[in-house]
Amino acid sequence: MFVRFEMERFQSIYENEVDFNLSDSGNHPMSINDLLDKDEIEKFLSMEIYYGYTQGDPRLLKVIKDWYPNTNESNILLTNGSAEANFIMAWTLIKPGDEVVLVLPTYMQVPGLAKNFGAEIKTINLKEELDWHLDLNELEELVTPNTKLISICNPNNPTGAVMTDEEMTAIASIARTNNAYIHSDEVYRGSELGGKETRSFIEFYEKTIVCCGLSKSFAHPGLRIGWLVANEELIEEIWAHKDYTSLCASVLSQEIAIKIMEKKTRSQVLSRSSEMLKNNLKLFQSWLDSHTGLFTFVPPQAGGMAFVGYAMNINSMELAHKLRTEQSVLIVPGDCYGMDGYLRFGIGSHADYLSQGLELVSKGIKSIGC
Repeated sequence: MFVRFEMERFQSIYENEVDFNLSDSGNHPMSINDLLDKDEIEKFLSMEIYYGYTQGDPRLLKVIKDWYPNTNESNILLTNGSAEANFIMAWTLIKPGDEVVLVLPTYMQVPGLAKNFGAEIKTINLKEELDWHLDLNELEELVTPNTKLISICNPNNPTGAVMTDEEMTAIASIARTNNAYIHSDEVYRGSELGGKETRSFIEFYEKTIVCCGLSKSFAHPGLRIGWLVANEELIEEIWAHKDYTSLCASVLSQEIAIKIMEKKTRSQVLSRSSEMLKNNLKLFQSWLDSHTGLFTFVPPQAGGMAFVGYAMNINSMELAHKLRTEQSVLIVPGDCYGMDGYLRFGIGSHADYLSQGLELVSKGIKSIGC
């Protein structure tokens, strides 16, 4: 039976029909005028819209690989968004009957893909009492020589938790002992609120497949630029699968992406993201504090989202629809992660927009007697 991607369908149906969309987990996007100077815009406007390189423009591969120590251009494959990156990774690696270990909660694309490709699924949950970190002893017991793939999201969606170097070293050791691949979704890397950038899993383990892109920390979802980072042999195999999907990414998007991923601009864009999130988290915490005893919350260390437990006698999907229809504000229900009793708020918008959206959530909460 085909597993539907419920969260993406939920968001795609409703996110453009509300006054306040607090379901997005990225940062408010920039404009072309924000990114390109006058000469660059003139060059951009005169570009011919041709098919691009299927692996990715060499200029873009060069600036992407500079974000990953000890890699080169042959370790990178450009995709149409990180969603395509996850898809072709799963299509390449996961065969019927393969054992896949999923670290939950997570962005639910790979769990759905693993089931649709016929994998045998094992799950392990981040623990709120551990500030949304793993019990590494539990993971060690779960992973076996039969495990083909361990799939994680770091920094995590929806909790915003970030693994330490020690945790990544331990997970790499577990994977290496069992000869398993690690899939590491790193689309929130670079948006750390504490200022210390998370290291990529590719630095810790030779059989890592990193998925990343420009939609979240880099605040440019409309470009639809993503990429995979892995060893050269695996990139070649995944590339063969990509020949059956999108062929290549837009040359216009790639031209803008080259500017974004240049070291100076990359630093500016990521600093902007971190600063916005840090300020918005203070605003969000103040809003939570105004609802004493109603929420539980472990503040995120990265990413444009806040994952909140609530003490209300209402299903999370029902609550999300109530807020949508009565207050015209959209948030992601915990049901989308298989975790009723939680809500994911997007905190990456402009502060005034976030504040107004939260006021409407407060009205909705009052209307159900909380």
